[in-house]
Amino acid sequence: MGNKQAALENQQKLEAGRKALMSSTGLIETDCEFLESLYKKNAGIKPSVNLYGEYGYDPKVSRWTPDGFATYMECHPEIAKAMFKMMDEDGDGTLDFDEFAKGYGFITKGSAAQRLNLLFKIFDLDDSDTLDKAEVRVMVRTIITAFNDAAVSSSGPGGNSIAAQAKLMKAKKAAAKVDPAKLEKQFAKEVERTTTAIFKVCDANNDGDIDRKEFLSALEPKSAKDPTPKCPEIVKVLNLFEGGSIKQWNCLGKFIEVNGAEPKEGDFDKADPASSITTPVQERKRTDTMSPGCAQQ
Repeated sequence: MGNKQAALENQQKLEAGRKALMSSTGLIETDCEFLESLYKKNAGIKPSVNLYGEYGYDPKVSRWTPDGFATYMECHPEIAKAMFKMMDEDGDGTLDFDEFAKGYGFITKGSAAQRLNLLFKIFDLDDSDTLDKAEVRVMVRTIITAFNDAAVSSSGPGGNSIAAQAKLMKAKKAAAKVDPAKLEKQFAKEVERTTTAIFKVCDANNDGDIDRKEFLSALEPKSAKDPTPKCPEIVKVLNLFEGGSIKQWNCLGKFIEVNGAEPKEGDFDKADPASSITTPVQERKRTDTMSPGCAQQ
């Protein structure tokens, strides 16, 4: 009788835990089951253990480290690093199941603010927890170019939705009609226009840097009567990640790996006191399509 009661209570805790996770993240039950199985398999935890209670988590022996996360999730290292930093709420260098499951939900099902927060972490090249104009230019240029390459190659992120696929095909058709040199000039203008707009809205104290809170303010409504985001330009960038699948973020990481994501000489404002990113610039060849392996994700 005691064993049956214990099993019933454990099942109730499991169902309650899944319900709470689904409610806070937008995940569905099959997502929860997948994450539970994946976490247990790569943490040496028995299949019968309920992860929504006390399961003996020990950060000292946990294999859910930054490297482990990249491996188990088959996630590109550049992107995995940023995702892990966003998930590791207590900063102990490992992920317990709660951090892992909620973080996965926020990345794949999350709000525009959560996607924007992830972009902030990816393009904070000097780990200063701020973005200067050079880093914002790199972010905008990399995302726009990666999306265009994905469209032109027809093997990029795409996402799972019909809307995302239609968006890629529209970009592919538009790019095919434009001379490459003219397209490059259009990109340069769009990068500068978007960067200027982001700084005009976000750099509230005009110190040449945007911190995380300032960056997220781009999504705030213009006024109580006007729900339009203060910076529609950043919304356009975020819309390229509509759907939020790991596959889309992986493709961005692979593009960065092949093409680089370091500031160019012209990215630094002459009068910008904060334009000294120490990230080493490496010579990298640009490919004609999205980076290798994207289509196989």
